[in-house]
Amino acid sequence: MTNAQFQVFLVASRYRPRDDRNFLPHWKSGTFPEGWAEKPVTWFSLEDARAYARWAGKRLPHEWEWQYAAQGADGRTYPWGNQWDAEGVSLADHGRMMQPPADVDAHPKGASPFGVMDMVGNVWQWTDEYIDEHTRAAILRGTGHYQPEGSL
Repeated sequence: MTNAQFQVFLVASRYRPRDDRNFLPHWKSGTFPEGWAEKPVTWFSLEDARAYARWAGKRLPHEWEWQYAAQGADGRTYPWGNQWDAEGVSLADHGRMMQPPADVDAHPKGASPFGVMDMVGNVWQWTDEYIDEHTRAAILRGTGHYQPEGSL
């Protein structure tokens, strides 16, 4: 979801997380930074993602559904096929300060067989929890564009 979509949800639902520490820290006065309307929402929890999905009449995908949407029925290596194509993803950011993600529609060559965008190389994405009698885990899918090469 984009920042603009998430802001509509926040206003319409009056949603606030139970623990708002680190919730949208880059937003100021209830809105996202200028130029960020079409960027994916970042810095929100699994519960926040679920609340948005519920409000939108949807749900988070299960991990296997996300994987199928990314690889299609043919099990391709990347959403767009089996060969790496740098035009399908954001440039990797190796700097000391993380740059913002790309807009959600910035890399149309990176679309999956189902037309799903940004499954690789922009931001990590929540899937629904995996639960069995021994395990409970939230699984992140995709990859982010930020790839630090060391620590401060």
